Amino acid sequence: MGNLQSPKSGKRSEAENLKIIEEILKPHPGNILKIVGELRKKISSFFPEWEERGYPVWKAIGFRDPKQGYVCGIFPFSERVQLIFEWGVLFTDPKKKLKGETKQIRYLEYSSWNEIDSDLILYYLRQSLELPAGKKEKEFMISDRVPKSLPPSKKKSKRKT
Repeated sequence: MGNLQSPKSGKRSEAENLKIIEEILKPHPGNILKIVGELRKKISSFFPEWEERGYPVWKAIGFRDPKQGYVCGIFPFSERVQLIFEWGVLFTDPKKKLKGETKQIRYLEYSSWNEIDSDLILYYLRQSLELPAGKKEKEFMISDRVPKSLPPSKKKSKRKT
């Protein structure tokens, strides 16, 4: 595919980016494309200032806020689509809708476009914008949530009898 970065700015042109997104979506069936299309449309309508970007290595479509950076991504698979939230572990999730157990990412998963809940997506995206902008601050928030491990127990000395 070659270098799709503009040499001066380091940013892709809109045409280059759309070509990457097209390549990412090419192998997927119609039902997956419908889910991806609905998610793209909703996220772009909620936050038109966000940059939509194709990530060929991840085979995903990401959304970047000018201040927060990478906020979320759409990851199409053969039978489902995941909408991942980069710092989802920090979200309030009272209805326990988010999936995932990694250090920071949480996601919603769809096998049909009918499952998409716009209000729920907007609820999580707004939480993304309420987080501190810096990565280190977010990592500190994560480490602050992890229970501190207990000090190692002292080995009992063996008595000679």
